[in-house]
Amino acid sequence: MSLLDFLFPPVCPHCGAPVATQGDWCKTCFKDLLHIRHVPHKFLHYVDDVCVLAEYRGGLKSMIYDVKFNEKKEQSKGAAPFLASYNFYMKYDKFNILSHNCKPVYDYIVPVPSSQKKIDKRGYNQVDLFFSRWANSLQHIDNKHFIWLDCIYKFDTSNDMWALTNKERHENIDDAFVVKAEYKDMEIADKNILIVDDVYTTGTTIEKCAKVLKDSGINKIYFLTICTGSIS
Repeated sequence: MSLLDFLFPPVCPHCGAPVATQGDWCKTCFKDLLHIRHVPHKFLHYVDDVCVLAEYRGGLKSMIYDVKFNEKKEQSKGAAPFLASYNFYMKYDKFNILSHNCKPVYDYIVPVPSSQKKIDKRGYNQVDLFFSRWANSLQHIDNKHFIWLDCIYKFDTSNDMWALTNKERHENIDDAFVVKAEYKDMEIADKNILIVDDVYTTGTTIEKCAKVLKDSGINKIYFLTICTGSIS
């Protein structure tokens, strides 16, 4: 048991029941929140598939909020069981990855960026906390794929996206994303890209990120998110 677990005994983020370690969920709550599915969306033109892992409510909603707004980085471990379920869903184990029996195998995993202003305020991009360790575990199995590629830069936008209508979201982030200068000459054309983010709502952010990658010649772009908010 770690010192943190001793001082703050770990509990399920959803119901408060005791669990083994920080980031665990009780079986009942995990089963209740886990809902892996592919979501079609009328506003998405540059993304080939959207995969959602869970429901954006209860303890999962609180966990993401605390990581994003209350500087509780440790709670990001709560995403790990959902990503492990995604591995099982996609058959991302050593045998299947190395024998290419799973499809698709992503060349790069690209986090949705935060603006530098938000990173300076929080000290991190929460998407990195939720997904980078998982991406690294896959790359450890296959070092030619699943490469973590933080290649998109986000300019500061005037308003927080969660507070805006769908129309305002589009207006708020027009031209907000670009491929970072150091990656513009990379051989990323004809590659399969997985963009990752914590919450999926209207699809505006993912559409803008995917467009700048498509403009760079990317072959296929997929999107994975922990959970969905309201979809309209």
